Amino acid sequence: MGDVANQRFLLAVARADFLESGDLELCGVPDHVAASWRRSSSQGVQPHEVAPTYYTELDLGSRLVRCAQSVIERLAEQIADIPISVALTDERARILSRRDSNSWIGRMLDRVYFAQGFDYAEDEVGTNGVGTVLEFGESVHIVGAEHFADPLQTFACAGAPVHDPFTGRIVGVLDISCLSDHSTPMMHSLVRSAVRQIENNLLLDRNQTQQALFDAYSRVDARSRQAVLAVGQRVVMANSPLQALLDPGDQEALQDHVRFVMLRRATVDDRLDLPSGTRVRLRGSTVRVGTEVAGMVGVVSALQEVDSSTGPAIQGGWEPLRAPGAAQTSVGKSHSPAWRAAAATVEAAVHAAHPVLVLGEPGSGRFTLLAELHRLVHDTGRAVALEAAEVEAAPAEATARLLEATPEPTLHVLRDVDRLSPSALDTLADALDRGHDRPRTLAATASEAVVQQATHQRMLAVFSASATVPSLRHRGADLPALVTSLLADLAPHRDVRLSHQALRLLGSYHWPGNIRQLEQALSAALARRPVGAIEAHDLPAFCQSAPRGSLRPVDEIERDAIVTALREADGNRMAAAATLGIARSTLYRKIRQYGITV
Repeated sequence: MGDVANQRFLLAVARADFLESGDLELCGVPDHVAASWRRSSSQGVQPHEVAPTYYTELDLGSRLVRCAQSVIERLAEQIADIPISVALTDERARILSRRDSNSWIGRMLDRVYFAQGFDYAEDEVGTNGVGTVLEFGESVHIVGAEHFADPLQTFACAGAPVHDPFTGRIVGVLDISCLSDHSTPMMHSLVRSAVRQIENNLLLDRNQTQQALFDAYSRVDARSRQAVLAVGQRVVMANSPLQALLDPGDQEALQDHVRFVMLRRATVDDRLDLPSGTRVRLRGSTVRVGTEVAGMVGVVSALQEVDSSTGPAIQGGWEPLRAPGAAQTSVGKSHSPAWRAAAATVEAAVHAAHPVLVLGEPGSGRFTLLAELHRLVHDTGRAVALEAAEVEAAPAEATARLLEATPEPTLHVLRDVDRLSPSALDTLADALDRGHDRPRTLAATASEAVVQQATHQRMLAVFSASATVPSLRHRGADLPALVTSLLADLAPHRDVRLSHQALRLLGSYHWPGNIRQLEQALSAALARRPVGAIEAHDLPAFCQSAPRGSLRPVDEIERDAIVTALREADGNRMAAAATLGIARSTLYRKIRQYGITV
């Protein structure tokens, strides 16, 4: 028996012994393979079958796919005489593309579901040239009996991780597969060489938008001795002066502000109060590639003393609220420059009794901002909300009566006017036209999309001022204060607080429902922990996960059931799987899919 055949025989014996007894004789078994077998077994992977999950929602037009395409085509041409397949996966081991040198190797791989859309993570199919690469973090060459699952032992595969040269993160895996009898060490060299070419393409391409942002940042940094910041959707660049000027909390608040304004304004010249009390001036411009916003590059300078003038704010900026007691309101305490800019606009409109439109996402605090500032200006005033459903149901005369002026200072707030039908909009506009001589203070809330809706143009003409409030995900620096304020409202006079771990968990969530959803999360936590320190596991299920993209309602139900089962089992995966009636491997897959942290 030759050396290669003897080695394969010893591997097969070691694997059989491991599957039977759980003991692993390391003689002849590579360390990374032995570690992978242990992981595969502990994650409940079935050794006698391959049944990976199939995904329909893949980013087949991604930067990775674009930069890898030419490399894969050249590689396939180089090895066209060998029955071999070249596959590309994303960072979650989901196969994005596969190029076969002939049809029969393709048919064999189809039988083990090594095809576009299928998940070849290690917790799905065991040791393989994709999932093990992601677990190991380096290239691997898996041959025959080194695979954990029987159906894969026919094959040999060499895989290598593809790193984003800009961030250093693994963004995918390139894999070369063939029959184990055709395996050669050259496969390992080929795949690593091909990956280097892909990474070079990523460096040159850098998604064009990232490259444009990087180039703009480099130009500004080269000609300025000041602090320079560049913020894109997924990348942040800051030079040494900026890192020396601002602590991490201030940098986070500044980044939140830039992400908010870069989609709304081409240039900024803002004076900003940051969480530490530092006041800075931000002057920047957006970077565009065609119609796409790549990000914003700005120069940041410290202001030596706070400008206490009551004159108008610089364009795009804000001035401190001037009304007595403003510092005691949730508005005045905000560290979000975008929120405070909106507050300054609304305050000025309320002072002047000008109708104002407040744009933003549902639950982001639009009505609260209006109501608080109106009470701040008018001590005896009140804010009256007119819901969209009321306008839809009421005739014009009734709507006009709802908007009539009152003896006390009253702010009439038309909520969610973007949800009104064309007929309801006409009814509302008629009511406003008939009552234009009556003194009243008027405001409305809507999503930002309302500006583009032709049916709402008559309604927009009613207002003389507008402001846009940021979503909660753009107010990271405000989260601790918001939590404290909400807990005080939800549990007055109780000793209730959030642990550091729970606060970090809240900070990692994206809050599609904004402040309203945060309030719901804290209410649910208080039901579990009415007094004392709220821990991370007291928070509701949706806070325990950070899935990619939005979940369907059925997925939310499944996620919540898994979190509940894990809590009841004190984190024991095997017990939770038994409670749910699913295989342990399925549970591990779902935990990874939903980003569950319990």
